[in-house]
Amino acid sequence: MLEKIGVQQAKWLRDLIRFLPLKSQFVLSGNVRDLQIESKTSGAVVRPLTSCLSRELRAHGYSQVLCYDFINGFKVIDPVNGQQGYEAAENIMKQLGLQPANGCAPAGLDLFEEVLEKVITWNGEPIALIIDFASRLIIHQNELSNNEHRLFTRALIRSHEARVRAHGSPSKPFFNTVLWVVEKEGDMPAWLTVDNSKVRHISIPNPDHQMRRILASSLIQSLEGAKEVSAHLKDVALQSFVDNTEGLLLVDLMLIAQLCREEKLGYAKIGEAVRRYKVGVSEDPWQKIDRRKIHDGENFIMERVKGQGHAIAHMLDIIKRAVTGVGAPRRGGRPRGVAFLAGPTGVGKTELAKSITSLLFGDESAYIRFDMSEFSAEHSDQRLIGAPPGYIGYDMGGELTNAIREKPFSVVLFDEIEKAHPRILDKFLQILDDGVLTSGRGEKVYFTEAFIVFTSNLGIYQTDITGERKATVAPTDSFESIQKRIREEIEKHFKLTLNRPEILNRIGDNVIVFDFIRDDIAEQIFKSMLNNVLADLKGSQGIDVIATPSALQTLRELCLKDLSNGGRGIRNKIETHLVNPLSRALFDKNIESGRQLCISTVEIGTVTKLNLTSDIPTESAIL
Repeated sequence: MLEKIGVQQAKWLRDLIRFLPLKSQFVLSGNVRDLQIESKTSGAVVRPLTSCLSRELRAHGYSQVLCYDFINGFKVIDPVNGQQGYEAAENIMKQLGLQPANGCAPAGLDLFEEVLEKVITWNGEPIALIIDFASRLIIHQNELSNNEHRLFTRALIRSHEARVRAHGSPSKPFFNTVLWVVEKEGDMPAWLTVDNSKVRHISIPNPDHQMRRILASSLIQSLEGAKEVSAHLKDVALQSFVDNTEGLLLVDLMLIAQLCREEKLGYAKIGEAVRRYKVGVSEDPWQKIDRRKIHDGENFIMERVKGQGHAIAHMLDIIKRAVTGVGAPRRGGRPRGVAFLAGPTGVGKTELAKSITSLLFGDESAYIRFDMSEFSAEHSDQRLIGAPPGYIGYDMGGELTNAIREKPFSVVLFDEIEKAHPRILDKFLQILDDGVLTSGRGEKVYFTEAFIVFTSNLGIYQTDITGERKATVAPTDSFESIQKRIREEIEKHFKLTLNRPEILNRIGDNVIVFDFIRDDIAEQIFKSMLNNVLADLKGSQGIDVIATPSALQTLRELCLKDLSNGGRGIRNKIETHLVNPLSRALFDKNIESGRQLCISTVEIGTVTKLNLTSDIPTESAIL
């Protein structure tokens, strides 16, 4: 039994009671599989929907309330007066043509149709019939069988023929009420409900903050240690329970409390129980992160991302906030962290996302990347969340929802976000606001343990009136002017072009602008990439390659001549002027493992050629 807490009767239930004298049939949809809070003068209790309906209907003068579903047939729900109540209900069931036993009477669709007719035209004391799982009465929504069509046609005609009758003392108007319980209103034939003034549709919403608090206050009392602590500590745990279950059902709260008891977490760990229930795993990699690694993270990241010290510092601040939980919203379950990386191509935006994945989880397999240029079509959001029911690929799920379900603790990179269709941005708003996304199959996928990273090239180029694409910033510009220009373009894009300023508001001040690769940084990147290529060759093939100072200088000039494509451009040039000609030379000369070679000269032409020699000059450049 719940703790007795006064609560106003739910709005949907008040609407139902209000229209009972006016409508003979009702369609109830929405949150119909959840527990419902039933108000009492002394407090409140939770019950399944059918039980709640049965008690309320009898309290308002109905003599009996029967429930039907296709599998179990007809049954009496929560009869009053024990065995005497069962006998009275069975007597009515017999008069309706049923053969009850212990308050239940099996019935297929044909018999259900006959009983439905008798219920609607019943002349005794008013009765009500709840048709549970009514959505399952139809096999194909758009192709009704003869039996299905006849059943709903009968219901339609009887809804218009039904007449109200006076009953009770003092007398009140009553129909023999029929209530169809469906998952969504569209599960019923449209011609039965649309523009039918005799049928009332009532939507049952998910539990709000107040409803969750009513149930949570009772559940907290049942957890280990709750009875021995002060009211303040108990209220802190209660508030955490209510805030972190935003969007969940009351039945979910019951299961979370059960999980908390089974895993002996205690009342103070109710927030951890909510996390385990949502994500589905007991271990929390965020709690296992070595804080010394984060403390020394700047040096770790700078080994991979060159010349972006301000961006690394800002990203580490976001990570520290995610690890400590400082500033986390009280309600809902937003992602652990969000960052928007903007700037020229090839400056380390993607590499920074990979680096923080390795820093946080010690494994880059927790890095999930989506190239948003592949999601520019209007309906490409179905690739992310999955196709809706009835469409090809429905059973496969979505690429994003599947990935997060498999790896809830991950860094998710949405690359070149400005190229995505605006419709997809609505999905990102759900992720950033609530930390949850509903898949095409109706399953909730939680992003509460993920770190979300967006990248963008906004502000780097613009298209003039002739359609020509021109750069708006250049490597010769100061970083301050580049940062100002890019931030202005990002704000303009989301607020004016897309008309979605709310997305930018969710990102807040976590927009990190990258600088161009400057000459001194380009030199560092060149040396690092060159060393990596030759070190990999020595490690995998056992071939030690060095170069003369003149050959090294030629390679440097070739690779650093154009920095417009940043580090990615340097890598491409190294492949063109070192990796490809070196591979060609080693293959053509059939060089075996264990050899030491020197690049003596670099010949520039249509195809770059390297001259390799076994003679190691005294002034060779050791890379």
